[in-house]
Amino acid sequence: MLSRRSILLASAAAALSGSLRPAASQIVAEASLAGRSVAVLSDGAFEMPLSMAARDASLADIQGATGSGAPIQSVLNVTCIRQGDATVMIDCGSGANFLPGTGKLAASLDQAGIKPESVTHVLFTHLHPDHLWGALDDFDTPLFPNAKWIADRREVAFWTDPGVYQRLPEDRHAFAAGAQRILKELGDRLETAGAGTEWAPGIAAFDSAGHTPGHVSFEMKGGDGPLFVLGDALTHPVISFAKPQWRPASDHDADLAVAARQRVLARAAAEKAAIIGYHLPGALGRVERDGTAYRFVAAG
Repeated sequence: MLSRRSILLASAAAALSGSLRPAASQIVAEASLAGRSVAVLSDGAFEMPLSMAARDASLADIQGATGSGAPIQSVLNVTCIRQGDATVMIDCGSGANFLPGTGKLAASLDQAGIKPESVTHVLFTHLHPDHLWGALDDFDTPLFPNAKWIADRREVAFWTDPGVYQRLPEDRHAFAAGAQRILKELGDRLETAGAGTEWAPGIAAFDSAGHTPGHVSFEMKGGDGPLFVLGDALTHPVISFAKPQWRPASDHDADLAVAARQRVLARAAAEKAAIIGYHLPGALGRVERDGTAYRFVAAG
């Protein structure tokens, strides 16, 4: 049986209105969108090789597309939405035991004046470590003690299946072990739901599976246009938009993820939606057509 220590050691190896803050700030962006108060909070960042941006493209092609040969600085952007009596977190960061440079959400919450006990809902886009492992505090109790926790039923079924290890490369086994431990600790606080339904008042999930088997994104409608919170449906500020057909190394089902990216981009551009990307620098922006592809236009 995997112990807590072995899990942690394995993981270490392995129309917009608002204002953007400097990258070093714990509050990445604040805005009023779709009639809601939105704060995007930093959980830190980690570095990964540029080659992971597309497993089916040469490094020279990736460098040409991005204009850089530097490693990817992958930021972690946790979205908090306040509407009426509800305070909704979308994902909850990586916690203290993922990778150096991550696990900053608690400090960001404090800077934003958001008390963990005030959070009413935590909605998961998916259950990768940098979105899930922050669910528990240093005492292995839920970080948001009064929240309703909700994840896609396909996603929970995948990560809790005893046979999941046979369907993952060895370097992802810690992902499954961590997910199983944390979901067990959440216990009956965790509910499952499906795409195409509201998971919190006015916040509906829509299917964007591919990055993981049950990945969802969220949409909110308002008089100033819709807001999409996309999780990892779009992960790179250039490649995800200009080369949506490329296949990042982190996608579980590459073909399904390509189809999801193309749907999300087409919808966001057509509906002139504000978007928030978990790994997009600055987090907040919109999608514009650029010939046969797209580009990310950051807010500001």
